[in-house]
Amino acid sequence: MNHIEFINNAYTKDNLCLPMIHFNSDEKDICVIFIHGMCQTIIDNYFVTVWGNILVENNIGFLYEHNRGHSIENDILMKDGSYARYGCMYEIFEDCILDIDLAIDKAEKLGYKRFILMGHSYGCNKLIYYYYKKHPNILGLVLASAPDMVGLQLYRQKDYKELIKEAKVNIDNGDETKILSNLVEDYMYMSSRTYYNWFNEKSNLDNLPVMGNSENWYQFESINVPILTFSGSNETDNYLHLDLLKDKAKSCNDFEYKIINNTNHFYTNKENEIGDIILDWIKNRF
Repeated sequence: MNHIEFINNAYTKDNLCLPMIHFNSDEKDICVIFIHGMCQTIIDNYFVTVWGNILVENNIGFLYEHNRGHSIENDILMKDGSYARYGCMYEIFEDCILDIDLAIDKAEKLGYKRFILMGHSYGCNKLIYYYYKKHPNILGLVLASAPDMVGLQLYRQKDYKELIKEAKVNIDNGDETKILSNLVEDYMYMSSRTYYNWFNEKSNLDNLPVMGNSENWYQFESINVPILTFSGSNETDNYLHLDLLKDKAKSCNDFEYKIINNTNHFYTNKENEIGDIILDWIKNRF
C-alpha cells in the first residue's frame, strides 16, 4: 500500500476535525472521494483499501473521509482543542453537507482537478442528498449497495412507532441526546435526536424508497451525471432492485448497474473484481 498518507488537519465549517486517508496519485487529475456507510471506518471497509490501490496504480487518486458519523460513538477533535460527541448515535443526516464539502475542498487542495463521489450503503443516501442540494461540479457518482434506509427501518424495527414517539417526547422535553430505551435493529443504541431526524415521516433520508413506503424519489431524480451502482447477490432484497433505480434516474442518461455474484454487503472475495469494474467505468468515460 504505497502512496498512502493520513490527513488529520482538515476542519469542517463547524470546526470538526475529520480524519482522512489519501491514496496519493502522482498524476493529479481525477480523485474518487469515498463516503462510508453507517458506523463504518476504513478498518471495517477492507474492500476500500483494495479499490484505492487499484485506482492509484492507474493514476487516479482516492480519498476516504471519516465523517462525523464514523463508528457507533466517537469524540471528535474541535479546532479549539475541545471534543464533541458524535458517531452514528448522535449524527444528524443533513450535516453530511458540511462533511462532503470538506472532502471535496481537501481533494482540491491536494491538487486534483476532477472528482467522482463514491458512497457505500448509508453513504449513498448522503451523496444523493448532497447532489440534490448542491449540484456539485463532479464527473459522476458511484453508489455501492445503496439502501432504502427508512424502508428497512420500518420493516426491521417492530417497535418503530413506539421509538419514534419516545424520541419526539424526549426532544420536546429538551432532552434530545437521551438514548432510546430499546436498541435499533438489535445492535445499536441511538439518541432521540438522531432516530427522529433519520426516521420521521418527512425525513430527508427517505430518498431511495425502493420498498415502497413513500414516493420520495425527487432527490434521486435530480442527478444528471453518470451513475455506476452495484450490489452483492447475497445482500437482502432491498439492495437488489437496481433496475428500479435505473428507471427512477430520470435525469441521468448514463446509468450502469451490476449485481456481483456470490458476495455480500462488504464484497468479500470480490474486492478486486469490483475494483476493476470501477476502474473500467472511469477510464471508459472520463
